[in-house]
Amino acid sequence: MKRTLTAILGIFITCLVYGQDKIDFDFTRDYDSILKMTKDNSNKLFYSDLFERFQKVDSTLTNYELVALQIGYTDNPKYYPYQDINLEKEIWSLNENEEFNLAEKKLDTLLSNNPYNILGHREMSYVQSKLGNKERAHLHYKQFDLILASVMSSGDGTSYETSWFTLSPADGQLIIKLVFQRAICSIGTGSDHNGNFHDILGMKFEDSEDCIELFFNIEPATKRMFGKNGLNINELEDKVDVDENGRVIIKKNEKKKKKKNRN
Repeated sequence: MKRTLTAILGIFITCLVYGQDKIDFDFTRDYDSILKMTKDNSNKLFYSDLFERFQKVDSTLTNYELVALQIGYTDNPKYYPYQDINLEKEIWSLNENEEFNLAEKKLDTLLSNNPYNILGHREMSYVQSKLGNKERAHLHYKQFDLILASVMSSGDGTSYETSWFTLSPADGQLIIKLVFQRAICSIGTGSDHNGNFHDILGMKFEDSEDCIELFFNIEPATKRMFGKNGLNINELEDKVDVDENGRVIIKKNEKKKKKKNRN
C-alpha cells in the first residue's frame, strides 16, 4: 500500500511542478561549483546578472538559473533565515489587522534580507493588491511563482537523494500547505550520508491513513543557524510552525495559538 501511495505521490508532484521540467541537480555534487560560478562575472551564472533578470521577472530565466541564483545568495551577509521568522510572523499579524502600509515597510526589510523569501513575495503581492498597486502585486506573485517552480524542479522530494533545495526552514511547511494543499502529519529532521541537513515532513492525503515523508534540503540555512547577533535557534524556547493558510507562527511552551483565516 505504501509503495502504491509513493507512486501516486510521484504523479501528484509531477503535475504540480508548474509544467516545467526537473533540472539535473545534486546538492552535494553541484553546490560548491555553482556557488563559484555565481561569483565569476564572466560566467553565465554570475549572480548580479541573474538577480537583475529576476527583479524584472525575465520569462527566459530557467529553473537551473533560479536555483543557481538562490545558491549564490547563501553566501550573502544578509542571509540568516532563522532570524527572519519573527519578522514573517509580525508581517502576517499586520496583514491580519489590515495595517498594509506598515506591512509593506516590514516586507521591504524582509525581502532585502532574502529576495527569495517565498512567504515574503506572497504577502507582498497580497499587500500591493490591497493598496491598489496591481502591477506590483502581479510582479511579486510572478516572483513567488518563479521561486516555487525552481524549488520544485530541484528534485521530487521523496528521498534524501532527490530532496528539494530550499533556503528557509519554513519553506517545506509552506509548500505542503500552499502548493499541495495537504495537511502535515509529521515533522522531523535528518542528515544524508554526506552530512547535509534535511527537514523531513509528512504529508497526509485525505483518503489515506499513511503519512508520506517529503525531504527538504536546508543545509545552507543550518550553516547560518548562529545568526549575525549570535542567535542559536536550537536554544529558543519558541518553536516555528506554519498553519494551513501559510501563516508562520511561533509556538510558546508547546501551546498552539489560535489560527486565523484570511479570505
